[in-house]
Amino acid sequence: MAISHLHRHISPGPLTVKHFIDSFQRIWLESRPARTGRKHDPHLPRRLGLAISGGADSMALAYLCKQWELTQRQTSNDTVSVTAFVVDHKAREESTREANMVASWLNDMGLTTQILPLTWTSHSISAFETHARRLRFQALGQACRARNIETLLMGHHQDDNVETTLWRLCTGARGAGLAGIPAVTRIPECHGLFGVAESGSSLTLSKPANHNNYRIKTTNTNELRLSESPPTTTTQHQQKQYQISTGGISIARPLLSFPKRSLLATCKENNIPYVDDPTNFDPTLTPRNAIRSLLAEQKLPRALREESILSLMRKSNSLLRSVTEDSNEILEQCEVLEFAPDTGCLIIKFPSPSKKPTPTEVNKDTSSLTLRRITELISPFPENHFPLRSFEPFVSRVFPSPSSPPSSSSTMLQERGNTPAKQQSFTLGGVMFQPLRCDSPPPPSSTTTTTTPDITNYENTYLITRQPYMRNRLPILPITVPIYPPSSPSPSSSSWSSTQHSGNTETSQRPISPSDWHLWDNRYWFRVTGTSIPPSSGAGVGGGPTSLSLVVRPLQKSDLKGIRMAADKEEMRELMDRLGRDAPGLVRFTLPMLVLVGDGGNEVPVALPTMEMWLPGAEDTLKSMSCTVRWEWMYKMIDREPLERMRWLKN
Repeated sequence: MAISHLHRHISPGPLTVKHFIDSFQRIWLESRPARTGRKHDPHLPRRLGLAISGGADSMALAYLCKQWELTQRQTSNDTVSVTAFVVDHKAREESTREANMVASWLNDMGLTTQILPLTWTSHSISAFETHARRLRFQALGQACRARNIETLLMGHHQDDNVETTLWRLCTGARGAGLAGIPAVTRIPECHGLFGVAESGSSLTLSKPANHNNYRIKTTNTNELRLSESPPTTTTQHQQKQYQISTGGISIARPLLSFPKRSLLATCKENNIPYVDDPTNFDPTLTPRNAIRSLLAEQKLPRALREESILSLMRKSNSLLRSVTEDSNEILEQCEVLEFAPDTGCLIIKFPSPSKKPTPTEVNKDTSSLTLRRITELISPFPENHFPLRSFEPFVSRVFPSPSSPPSSSSTMLQERGNTPAKQQSFTLGGVMFQPLRCDSPPPPSSTTTTTTPDITNYENTYLITRQPYMRNRLPILPITVPIYPPSSPSPSSSSWSSTQHSGNTETSQRPISPSDWHLWDNRYWFRVTGTSIPPSSGAGVGGGPTSLSLVVRPLQKSDLKGIRMAADKEEMRELMDRLGRDAPGLVRFTLPMLVLVGDGGNEVPVALPTMEMWLPGAEDTLKSMSCTVRWEWMYKMIDREPLERMRWLKN
């Protein structure tokens, strides 16, 4: 956990380019790759966007970046490209004039500048500030994407950090809420925008070689039983590979360690114009203004003044770093037996109770953080959607302590005999945890033909999947797919370049038309393209549709009945065997299904796209319409560190 942005800039004088670069380098090196979703790179990004409001802080940032750009051109072949973005909120009559004035200052400075006018809906907005923030970040994110910019710099400074933390303290925040503004993070308010939020490129995730094969079966008593078998020669050479979303725009704040007075001094020293908004100091307008006024006039008690708040942030960051390190230790005691992004499944063996106290027993925040990190691999919600305290009641279920008395509740029913307590399913963070009763295979040298249950070796093992959908709340994604002639590739396919690599490596991908990609259930990115079939193929007589109406929605029980009517016995057997093997029980009803919507709303199930399966009769239906479709998919961005520490991926 980075704490460098809390270092004080001792001198109140103007900043130099060296001050700026040193601070930027420090926060960039200390930021976790999970914050940006891309491989750790010690080099600073070279294509930068700047969010410029016209205030002294952002104008000082613009000046320092321009000087860095000039210095790099003179001293290095690795040049820096900086683009300044000025948002015209269109909320006041004078906003356009002010945006043009700030843009002219930036142009005089020699910076490439673009004004981003916001578009407001016609109906009234109740939460104006919240809506304006969303529009502003979405405009900045899309502008960065259009210019292939991966990092947007913002001018937040030390005073902002103190004010924010003091306000959070007043509202009852604790833990991470008192650690201050993050120095490097992902862009907010842009969820679902491909190429902006946690997307735009991908990596190939491969199942580890020589990994055992696992299969889950439902018993007559509705228990889930896990069976294990060694890898065969065939499975070793046919390891599954998955595309995992990475990329997107990151936010960096290299001025967080500098006070406001240093930025004012920088502007004064270099004759940099800036906007001075007097409303920012009116304590009657906003809580932040009131806090700013109290700090400036030193009317707060010593325990709430700047030095004390900075000390509080340093301690909070130190505690977070310690909790994260302890969480890593717990992750290393867990083992991922199977991770299948195509079905959204995770089979994990949690640690058995030990005789010595573990970080789980010492600090509940540690085990809550660990449980959240594991849950987020499957969860349909954005990162950190649930606070740590919501995980606390479930910690004892998966991280049992030998000192904890046996539970008498319905969640832990003691079975007769000497077998362990029977654990029950539960849901947490949009994810369902189902306990597994496990069989282990006989040793290779054994001549027995039966598999002996070995509950002890696989005690505390769970199947973790997406929580089943609530009735009438199914995620439904409509997609209109243009049909292109086969002789001319669609704009999507011609503009999408992909260099595949084996193993868990990055692939450089950036579409010209990112709107082709759609996010379903916050877990899967889909892109569907359509092509007409020439009459010479015998599949039709031409004159097919110019577009198709498709829907991505979950597979349902009623769909299986309809598919059974269109399939022969062999096709249905193969489908059910595949679902039974890879998507047992309720898991199959969380799978995305591609559906063709015809006239009158008639639906034809087409495919289970993440499982790369055409459904019976779908290809014939499309051929009768003189067209076909193909799909691409990527799993959502995940933090790969838990998978590495739980021995599914190599470090």
